[in-house]
Amino acid sequence: MSATNTSNTIIDPTLLLTPYQLNIYLGLFIFVTVTRIIQKGFRLPIINRYDVVCKIRQFLSQYTHQVAFTLFTLATIDRFLSTHRSNVFWFLLVGHRLFLYSNISGVCAAHPGFYEKLDIYFEAIMSGVCPPVVLLILGCALLRNVRQVVHRRIQPTGIVSQALAVSPYYIQQIDAQLTNMLLLQSFVAIPSFFPYGAQNLYSNITEDWYKSPLRLAWETVFIELIRLFSYLFYSTSFYVSFYSSRSFRKAVLQVLRIERFQMSTDSANTRAQMISTNVGRKNEHKPA
Repeated sequence: MSATNTSNTIIDPTLLLTPYQLNIYLGLFIFVTVTRIIQKGFRLPIINRYDVVCKIRQFLSQYTHQVAFTLFTLATIDRFLSTHRSNVFWFLLVGHRLFLYSNISGVCAAHPGFYEKLDIYFEAIMSGVCPPVVLLILGCALLRNVRQVVHRRIQPTGIVSQALAVSPYYIQQIDAQLTNMLLLQSFVAIPSFFPYGAQNLYSNITEDWYKSPLRLAWETVFIELIRLFSYLFYSTSFYVSFYSSRSFRKAVLQVLRIERFQMSTDSANTRAQMISTNVGRKNEHKPA
């Protein structure tokens, strides 16, 4: 019996190393996970060792997430609404982490007690449930009204003319680009938010349960994978917009090739001047 119990508790070293490798190889593609790569990937406990790093990291992890999501949501409705006031609101709402997070028993965590439970449920709701639900609702509402918005902006006076006539192809193109962007962003939001909120609730509920070493090892793998996926929404917005919006692609390419455009324009002007000079000389030598 003792041999059987011993064999059951032996865990493959590869499984134990998987969480660290996930943080290194997947975290390299997400710039904002530098501290996670150092702590979880290379096993250098800078977050658990330095109290200042602990406080700042826990604050910024929520502050930047909520600000980025708020700005994206408000930009979906109207870019004019995405002002600094939303930043101040989220700063005041999550600023408590600067004071109520510390290194406790060598782990960067919230102060135990009522605040710890409150912070877990707050993070699960605000970072796991609200973002995808709000994104889906606003996306559907915006998609439903896009044609009316296009008609109002192109025909503000209600006068139908050949110059102001709205091309069905133009409206269809806008609908297609907006639909692709919202669908792609929704597909990214679901694996980015829902598993993260569920994982927080699961970890809190099962905190006092007995778990075998093998189960703990597998849970660690899935927890690290879920937490890495929680950064997808914030790190893929640029790629989603670049892929789904033709106007956005043109703007990006124009910015990246601005020097090339300037050089081609200057060379074209130079060639035009040379041609005009040659034509003028030929005209001067023509007999009257």
